[in-house]
Amino acid sequence: MAATALALCSAGPARADDVQQFELAKTRFDAGHYEEAVSRFAAMLDAANAPCERGPIEAEGKPCRISDPGMVERARGLAAAALVALRRTSEADAYIEQILLDNPVYSPNPAVFQPEVIDRFTAIRARLRARIEEMTRQKAEAQRAERLRIERSHEDERRWVAEIHRLAGRERVVSENSRWTAMLPFGVGQFQNGDDGLGWFFLVSQAVAGGTSIVSALALASYENVDVSPRPSAQSVDIDALNRRIGTAAAVNRVAFGAFATLVAAGIAHAQITFVPEKVSFRTRPVPPPPPSFTAAPAISVLPGGLYAGLSGRF
Repeated sequence: MAATALALCSAGPARADDVQQFELAKTRFDAGHYEEAVSRFAAMLDAANAPCERGPIEAEGKPCRISDPGMVERARGLAAAALVALRRTSEADAYIEQILLDNPVYSPNPAVFQPEVIDRFTAIRARLRARIEEMTRQKAEAQRAERLRIERSHEDERRWVAEIHRLAGRERVVSENSRWTAMLPFGVGQFQNGDDGLGWFFLVSQAVAGGTSIVSALALASYENVDVSPRPSAQSVDIDALNRRIGTAAAVNRVAFGAFATLVAAGIAHAQITFVPEKVSFRTRPVPPPPPSFTAAPAISVLPGGLYAGLSGRF
């Protein structure tokens, strides 16, 4: 998103009629007309009155209530000063108390307020010290709780983004298994079903049994092809020993072949009984990088009537 800033940000201005109502009362205060000033300040601070709206001042003679917090604080301060000048200190103390409870660090400006007014602020602050300290503690606790809530929210968001990133980086792959493949020996059916332990067992055991059967068959064939006819120039063959070798090779061949056949049948039967129609696996896939952080660059151009300067950014 691109944005262009033409001026520095500042606090939101007070509503137009808030300013008008305040200045109308302040003019009376500056002129020393304290009774009228107090009356106007009381009207604009009265919560029962409707908020001031844009339009003529005191339209239809109805007073309105100012809403800007800073202007409310100034109106209370000037109302208190006017009441002190009228020797109505109890009413002035009520305004001062409201100011200090809303803003415990408020300090009256000596250039605006008379020493008597500043003394009232000092006295009220001392009287409210315990209450102000408790409010300050509660406010600090509320701020700390809000910071913790925001931190937890950010942590939850970070975990959520990490989980989304993890899921986005994994692709689910489904492969169809074959019954015909499960008919193959040497643990092929077990490997296809994902049972690697039994797959390796059938692979090794069948390979050993099959290899032993082949070797013993070759040995048996070689023994059976030995020429036992007597030769004058050759050493005679020990028929008994040869027969024992033939018997041993034949027995080993039968046992090995039987074991091989049994293992093959067992492996195929197991693969068919525990057949898994499909196999699910996951593989990684690239995830798009996060969007670039905020960047800004000055923008200057000449327009009719002057020079245009701004700031272009992307975030």
